[in-house]
Amino acid sequence: MANNTQDCPFPSPRLPVSGATLEHLGGHKTALALGIVGAGLTALFICAHWTIALVGAVAVLVLSATESEAFLLFVIFLMPFGWMLHATMPVRNVDIVFHSLVVVGFFAGRLLRGQARKGHLFHPMVSRASLWFLCAAVAPTILRKGELTHESLRSDWDLVAFVGFYFVVLAWVDSRQRLRKVLWALLFSTVVTAVFAYYQEIIGGFGSLWLYLYPPDDHFAGWEGRAAGLLGSANSLAVYLDLVLPFALACYLLGRGKWKKLGGWTFGLGFVALLTTQGLGGILAFVAILVLAIFCFARSRKKRLVLLAGLCALVCLFYLLGPILNPVHSDKAVGSDMLTRLLLWGSAWNFFMHSPVIGVGWGNFAAFYDPDLPFMAGVLAVHNIYLQLLAETGLVGFVAFFYLFVQSWRQARSQWHSSIDFLDGALAFGVLGALLSVLVQGVTDFPFQTNPQFGTLFWVLLALLVASGRLQGKIESGSLSSER
Repeated sequence: MANNTQDCPFPSPRLPVSGATLEHLGGHKTALALGIVGAGLTALFICAHWTIALVGAVAVLVLSATESEAFLLFVIFLMPFGWMLHATMPVRNVDIVFHSLVVVGFFAGRLLRGQARKGHLFHPMVSRASLWFLCAAVAPTILRKGELTHESLRSDWDLVAFVGFYFVVLAWVDSRQRLRKVLWALLFSTVVTAVFAYYQEIIGGFGSLWLYLYPPDDHFAGWEGRAAGLLGSANSLAVYLDLVLPFALACYLLGRGKWKKLGGWTFGLGFVALLTTQGLGGILAFVAILVLAIFCFARSRKKRLVLLAGLCALVCLFYLLGPILNPVHSDKAVGSDMLTRLLLWGSAWNFFMHSPVIGVGWGNFAAFYDPDLPFMAGVLAVHNIYLQLLAETGLVGFVAFFYLFVQSWRQARSQWHSSIDFLDGALAFGVLGALLSVLVQGVTDFPFQTNPQFGTLFWVLLALLVASGRLQGKIESGSLSSER
């Protein structure tokens, strides 16, 4: 046997000759310290409450950057879902953060792939009008640092997210098949929201899910018999439904097969859910939508007169049955509510007279309204779209906003008369009805700041209208080229 260690395949380790400290012991201590620190950070990451949020944010960015169709359709489906964190959290509105991450991830992915073409996004007049209104509302608040409050920052972020998501939908919906999928997801999510409103009426309360999504604060009024669905309040649900119901009605009247069935179910369930909100402004806006539908779909004058007479009879019947169908709005409650609104409208008009050009800043009414009215603490809006625009954005923002409305109305009306496919016509009528509902509902409410789901859906409908017109133009140009 060999006694030399070189003859052994695995020689035994040599012990140090003396008991002196190893020369490289300091390096082992550094490695040990780094290992302990790394393990501690890993444990902190796993145990911290923000770990899931961070992982979720990264996942949203990656899925948006890769333009996963299933994920983006899921984002459309989630539009009526809201999630407000506790008032002590630095960021409360989770769905606005969610849509902001989608916007950043989507355009970051296109930029990395070299597909960041901007001309076709900014060319439509609706896109330019949206950017003009965004600048008119946000820029004065940022430039006048003395009026940059927490409320204005939150409202500015919301508005940027609304318009940013508009461009995401406009860039992503580049085929008729994708347009159909988006509209299908929109109708299906509305059905789910309406069914949840029925569930609230059956149990006689908001439900544990709603209370988790919207934690009660000091101004929480409790259950008053008015369903809120998956949105933050009954009024929020009413204005949201009024944006979808015109398109659902048009799908039922113009569509065939599954589109006719889904449109009919969405319209029927959504109408009953609208009644459960007991929102007077939402119901009046719905009546205006029905009047528009009579003039658009009834061809003969006689039929129009008969339908209008029937609608007037239904309105009178609803007024007579008001104490039963709408018990919350008693004469005493309506009188008190009108007094509050008159005080708010007077404060808004004073703000406008103080700064008539650019206003006091988008979202600043809640921060600057008269402190001598303590019983109105927690008020977030003027409850009038016209006065709040004048108060917060001045004449510049007021003109910019209604310029957006005029351009959207013109494009929707043009596509209504020139649509080739029934879905294009239904979408055009849906946008016309949605715009009309905003103008009517705007007399008593201003949902763009108090209802983030409404703002997102409003600009999504505009984006789908522009995308539909673009796709329809491609079909017309293609057929013209084939004929030549």
